Amino acid sequence: MYRLKTRVRAETRALDQLSSIDTGGLISRRELMHRASAFGATATLATFGGVLRAAAQSGSGTVRVGLDSGAFTPILQAFATEFRDATGIEVEFLSYPLGNMYDQNLLALRQGEARFDVFDFWPNFTGDFGPFLTPLEEVGSLADLDFDDIAKPFRLLNIYEGKTVGVMIDGDMFINTLRTDLFEDEAEMATFNARYGYDLAAPRSWQEYRDTAEFFTRPDQGLHGAVEVTSFFVYAFFINQLVQAGAERGERYGELFDDQMRPQLVNDTAIAALDRYREMTAFMPPELAMAMPWDVGRQVFFEGQIAQANWWTDMPKGAADPSISDVATRIKCAPSWGDVTVLPYGRAMGIPANSTNKEGAFAVMAWIQQSQNANRWVAETFSQSLMDPWRTSMFDEPASTFPLQAGSGFAQNFADVSKGLLAADKVYLDISIPGTNRYLSSMIQHVQRAVTGQATSQEALQAMEAEFEETTEIFNRERQIGHYDEYRQRMIDNGYWS
Repeated sequence: MYRLKTRVRAETRALDQLSSIDTGGLISRRELMHRASAFGATATLATFGGVLRAAAQSGSGTVRVGLDSGAFTPILQAFATEFRDATGIEVEFLSYPLGNMYDQNLLALRQGEARFDVFDFWPNFTGDFGPFLTPLEEVGSLADLDFDDIAKPFRLLNIYEGKTVGVMIDGDMFINTLRTDLFEDEAEMATFNARYGYDLAAPRSWQEYRDTAEFFTRPDQGLHGAVEVTSFFVYAFFINQLVQAGAERGERYGELFDDQMRPQLVNDTAIAALDRYREMTAFMPPELAMAMPWDVGRQVFFEGQIAQANWWTDMPKGAADPSISDVATRIKCAPSWGDVTVLPYGRAMGIPANSTNKEGAFAVMAWIQQSQNANRWVAETFSQSLMDPWRTSMFDEPASTFPLQAGSGFAQNFADVSKGLLAADKVYLDISIPGTNRYLSSMIQHVQRAVTGQATSQEALQAMEAEFEETTEIFNRERQIGHYDEYRQRMIDNGYWS
């Protein structure tokens, strides 16, 4: 007599769902059940469920995927054939310049006829794009996107009026990439201690960050202590200074407005943050310090000109790649200085409300989100993919996510530091309310004026406040109060603000 194996409830539910899915001929029923038997019904459903459901609903038709040029297009094009073979769905990739992501996409979303069926965008555009995006659960289940595997802070982005309208495909946060040949050299450590009165180590406070940057700034040796963006993405680096300064003072860090949407920028905290930001330019290559682009900032680190880079996570990914980095064997990661994990950047994918193939679009998103595929996007070389990890499983299996750096131990180092940052008690989520692009444009303009000495910190912040007020009135103050209150509550409900 054979005794039937007792299945756990989750396995039973998954098997029932697999049995009810119309495979649409994409995979035989026999093969699907064979996989469920071999690998478990729950795992098989996670791998095939979302794609099969969406493909069965979508029938045929090409899915037009919009991506900002350069960052992801090469790697996704390389795997388009696999996606077609697995789902029967053709994918056409269309690109737009990074700097025109906002204007081009907002125009396309407002048109009667969709330019894309699914496209990528920065989460802080969610407030402007939200009215023209499809809530994802109207097309499929978030479970089909392995949503629970996305690291918590990234799950809390892309929410418009309480509904999830996008899912991350790239997860950036500020992390410190250090030169081990400098920070762990015994002679450097002795000299630093004698000069500053404490041990040389990865900085954990503003003062330590400033001191280490000063210490390693040696223009006669072609070495500088830090690199920060002072051009297009200047707002993110100022936000980091503002958030950390607020946390030091026990304030609600990064709270840009009060409950009536009155800007809170002309105060001691913001002035100190902007002063600190400007001070850091003294420890950067002088010919670039006043207008440091994001791509050049990475390059000078790769060339060995910089001792440390408190930067997004694309910095260590590239710096650890020996095909493009001269310091690949001499780096490690450490937590960003300050008490708060700052997440000002990353990319999401969403489905326009005017898409003509929403089910196919959801299938594309599900395919990208499946852990095995997602790891491959991140694992590719820096030249092929700028995707940074956003899923918990990516940090749990660093050798799979970063095969090029697994042997040196860097992959494990990066994963351990990242997991600690993502699980921090204090996290800053970037704002994503209507008008965010205008608010950030004001910030970019006036922070640059302060950095280049065209205005004092106070003058720059006063101009910024005036333009913030103007933007709030344009978008309707009462409406803005409601959207910002939802953002504030998200910070409070998740314990990030008291």
